Amino acid sequence: MGIEVRQLLIRSQVNASPAPAPRAAVAAADLQRLREQLLAECKAWVAGQLQAQRER
Repeated sequence: MGIEVRQLLIRSQVNASPAPAPRAAVAAADLQRLREQLLAECKAWVAGQLQAQRER
């Protein structure tokens, strides 16, 4: 018996853990941009996987 998932909600949280002195400092704006870019890529990948699943 198959299960149909009509909506998939993925919540993620990126925690900035204290790290020993980083070699290259990243500005807060750059860090936020990178987080948004990573999240967008993950969403696109999941959407592609779901689309491929529906086509089967």
